[in-house]
Amino acid sequence: MALKKISLFASLVGILPLLGKPHFSQAQSEARSPDEELASFTVPEGFVIELVASEENGLINPIDLTFDDAGRLWTQTALMYPLDAVGDMPWNDLMALIENPELKANYPEFARIRKHYTLETPGSDKILVLDNPTEKAIGQLRVFADGLTIPQSILPYKTGAFVAHGSEMLFLDDSDQDGKYDSHQTILTGFGFNDTHTMSHSLVRGPGGWIHFSQGALNEGQVVAVASGQSTQIVYSKIAKFSLDGKKIAVTNTAGNNMWGFQLRESGQWFASEANDRGYCVTPLAPYMAVPGIGNQIQRDYQPWTPRIHQFGVGGTGLSGLAFDENGSRGFPEEWNNIAFIANPLTNSINAVFIERAADGSVHSEHRKNFLTSNDKWFRPVNIEFGPDGCLYIADWYNPIIQHGEVDFRDKRRDQTRGRIWRVTFKDRPLLKKQNFSKATIDELLAAITSK
Repeated sequence: MALKKISLFASLVGILPLLGKPHFSQAQSEARSPDEELASFTVPEGFVIELVASEENGLINPIDLTFDDAGRLWTQTALMYPLDAVGDMPWNDLMALIENPELKANYPEFARIRKHYTLETPGSDKILVLDNPTEKAIGQLRVFADGLTIPQSILPYKTGAFVAHGSEMLFLDDSDQDGKYDSHQTILTGFGFNDTHTMSHSLVRGPGGWIHFSQGALNEGQVVAVASGQSTQIVYSKIAKFSLDGKKIAVTNTAGNNMWGFQLRESGQWFASEANDRGYCVTPLAPYMAVPGIGNQIQRDYQPWTPRIHQFGVGGTGLSGLAFDENGSRGFPEEWNNIAFIANPLTNSINAVFIERAADGSVHSEHRKNFLTSNDKWFRPVNIEFGPDGCLYIADWYNPIIQHGEVDFRDKRRDQTRGRIWRVTFKDRPLLKKQNFSKATIDELLAAITSK
């Protein structure tokens, strides 16, 4: 698929506003305990927030949250973050590196770091599973995989899980079903990893036997489907997909700068959040739509840019998670229908934006009052997901530093000892009953779909 590059100058315009303002917490120098942080939250009347897991359970710097068919919660650690081969390289040198693979090949740091992502050199990160996240008591996290390096997204499938792992897309298999993976398979290889916070992420199962994912702005690579040898270039910000058998790969969208929020609604409509809050804090993103950003690429000469859906902004330049309540009358109260919940780590809040796409394609959106706020400046919601119990789960990086380039990579203020998961529920509605869909019959699946 041919991609047309618009202009490097336009690319620079997209990122320059992000580089000048630090986002580490200068006003709050000390961490708070989970109980102290719990007291910092404000949620709408009728809602309750609870702790699910913390550093006391071995949780450190969580990035991803996902639930499997059995209702188990999967997450991970990110102790090795950030791991940039280029470190604090000047901008012009970084752009030259992105556009010149031969120049990149002469950087020894790339070879060293790639060995971590291919599992040749063990890392210090883990994938963790909480078997009973809907229980009232705080659960114990068990280790599904260790020796990893900043796994950025996890998608459970059959006896294992697909994992976005730097230069690789892996499948970690637990073939003997003892709760820990025993083998791995490389599904895709060749992703760029110049920049840790824009590597491949946001794995989402889609219709037609595809898994969709997002990549951020400052990475490039010729990505190869190992099973078939098919390849495609993925450079700058893209949405792409690969087949469940690992044989096919295709780019579906040229995206903005960082599309960390990426969701398929049960209506079949795709929505995404562009991180930098420039009119795309939540936007429809059907296949082959294009959102302007760093790289400014389109897939066809005649392809128009997706217009800004709204003129308002929600604040911050790191919008990083997106969720919708799809539980109908069994979920949050009716006024929260068609609300895009947006994780906003830079403003220590969960934003709320009403968005509805009509049958004729027109979109109506409104910026509503924040769903959740905190006066704890270390509260960093980086991902959100509705669980099988109807609660909204929040991955809390819990750190004085959140934005990737705001301080030196070796800054000692980066916290690598804490991380929390919270959940928010509406107290006047019972939690939805946990169901193990991995063992459900067709009739039971149909009954669950139609019960809303």
